[in-house]
Amino acid sequence: MAGKVIIYGDNLTFVGCLFEGTDPNDNLVQIYSDNNIKFLYSTFKPNSYSMPPGNDGTVSSSHSTPGTPFDKSWQLATTMKEAAAVMDHNDIWGNAGLEMVTGFPGRPSTWTNNYIHDMADTSHDVYHHDGIGPQSEGDGGPMIVDHNTLASLGNTNALALQGGGVYDHISFTNNYVSGWGYAVHIGDVNNATNITVTGNIFSAELEQLYGFLYGNIWGGSARGSTWRGNLIQARSGDGNHTYSTADNGRYLWPTDGASHTTDYTG
Repeated sequence: MAGKVIIYGDNLTFVGCLFEGTDPNDNLVQIYSDNNIKFLYSTFKPNSYSMPPGNDGTVSSSHSTPGTPFDKSWQLATTMKEAAAVMDHNDIWGNAGLEMVTGFPGRPSTWTNNYIHDMADTSHDVYHHDGIGPQSEGDGGPMIVDHNTLASLGNTNALALQGGGVYDHISFTNNYVSGWGYAVHIGDVNNATNITVTGNIFSAELEQLYGFLYGNIWGGSARGSTWRGNLIQARSGDGNHTYSTADNGRYLWPTDGASHTTDYTG
């Protein structure tokens, strides 16, 4: 247990580690690495709880507020230099976001098989709740986000690329995503390039504030981007009432947020 773990060094790998603490409004892990750092099969959590409040393991994330109270939470894991992180098979909860470099040519930021859920203090506006992010400048990528569960009540984004600069070579594939404000956010203006959004399940399991895709921004085929095979999951009793069981298994289009019987081809 610690208030903050500060890591110095480059090309480091952490396997099966437990990072836990209580440091509201501050980093749990603060990383000073120049090129690469890996976290594999590790857990990032508040020390006050063994399981997220309201989540008994039968749901992807608690369906009710408040989650981990603010005074028992941690805020971020942050890369302070230019290391492109590899995050694989980690369990991450009780926080507000993960503020890490989005990658550089030849050094992609990689997020695979992670379980990111149960954000902290979702009943108040103390935190912005982001899964992967926030990244507020733009000009980010390459980035690989594949086969993760990104599920939580919250007010911002599961993928929080919130800048006005150009995001390039962002791959968001085969993920289960539910809740948040807008689930996926790839840029504040429609200038992204080479974006791949394929094979994801956009689930109505959790209440959602706005929609699945911020501003209908994903790059567009004219700029080398692809949107294919993204399905809606909607079941009886789900928290997102925008969709009904009639939408279950239908395709989500980026242009309107509605369900369709055929895949998007634009």
